[in-house]
Amino acid sequence: MNEDRKFNRWRSSRYPHRVVKERLSDGNTEITDFFFRYGANVYVFSYEKEGEIKHTFIDTGYTSHKDKIIPIFIQNGINMNNIERIILTHRHPDHCGLASLLAGKSGGKVLAHANFRSFVEGQISPMERRWLGEFDPNELRKCNMEYLDPSSGYGSVNIGGLDFPRMREPIEIGDSGRLDILTCPESIPTHSPDQLIALYSPRPDPYICEQMDDDFHPSDEMIFSGDLWLMSGPIFERNMSYFKHRLKFALYRLKDLISGTDTFRRDPREQDAEAKEALKLGFCLVRVKPGHGNEFLGSNIIPKSLLADRDLLVKLGYDMDEDKSLLRSSDLAPRIADIRERFYMSFVEGMTLWLNIGYGPKDITRLLVRIYREQVGGGPLVKKDRAERRERLKETLTSLRHDMAVSDDLHQIAESTLPELEKFE
Repeated sequence: MNEDRKFNRWRSSRYPHRVVKERLSDGNTEITDFFFRYGANVYVFSYEKEGEIKHTFIDTGYTSHKDKIIPIFIQNGINMNNIERIILTHRHPDHCGLASLLAGKSGGKVLAHANFRSFVEGQISPMERRWLGEFDPNELRKCNMEYLDPSSGYGSVNIGGLDFPRMREPIEIGDSGRLDILTCPESIPTHSPDQLIALYSPRPDPYICEQMDDDFHPSDEMIFSGDLWLMSGPIFERNMSYFKHRLKFALYRLKDLISGTDTFRRDPREQDAEAKEALKLGFCLVRVKPGHGNEFLGSNIIPKSLLADRDLLVKLGYDMDEDKSLLRSSDLAPRIADIRERFYMSFVEGMTLWLNIGYGPKDITRLLVRIYREQVGGGPLVKKDRAERRERLKETLTSLRHDMAVSDDLHQIAESTLPELEKFE
């Protein structure tokens, strides 16, 4: 069974968690991915320091799940006393609910955005308070908190043409790894005012996709994106507590609608739109470890070359929710043809770059198949878009196969990849 089907079967099953362990390229550092069906993912780096195995957590999971989650950590070799630090991507309880418990056991430092402080100190909106459940942010006052300020003077990292403020000096992970903690430029609307993302690289000058050798591939770099960049959102357990929350939500929503204020209406496509677009454009290849759902491969060939109809509408200057029948207009045909040609050439450039940095045709086929199989699912707003991007990839490879102006290697990539994609139909 292919990987996307296996993961989707797990997501729709009764199994509560899935664990993936990986030894990183330095040979001595391990990362363990804890995918929780109900709640946010947790990622743990494990490495030797001062003769002991230490751990760095990214997010922690729900408070209400502590009796199930803590034994899972222990069974997978996480020593609760040796947690060196916990990085919280944002304030939502499925991401930070267990931070006070884990930090209390270990004395480890809790790193959060400066805007997280008001949440800990009780400055919580009525809407936020409705979703806290049994989580009390005030418990984090007992922890060794380090609040990271984007104005502290650590510079920024330019990704996709946008500057992401660096929140502190990079953290050393293992023998050669480094973890950069960044935040997003301010945005309205936003998913959360205290979002952090973390970029891991096994080399000192990361995020530049220009070379590859025996010890490094661009896809050795990882971005921990929290809820900023997702392929699928959270799944909620259908228990009595869930239905009480949904009923409460419906009553508040009805009250807001009657009063003429719709504070609950949130379109995830509009939240932090500039930062999300920059991340999608900023990497030729990167492994994305999101707050919910499986790891996926990020690549700028997707926004640069594989346009869904909704993407095409935006390129033409329309709103993303305009009627797609506009694309059949004869008046727009020349502009659409020009856009498609430019995006085809961008795909050729992308594949040529991958070849130039050391990936062979077989490697590239493997990467394209992975990108194809990961363009599935999601909510109703994006599911159809992803199906269309899959079709664009097949159409683009078909054009590449018949393009006599490109290299033999590119022909080989098209010839070997298309039959592999057909296996997923």
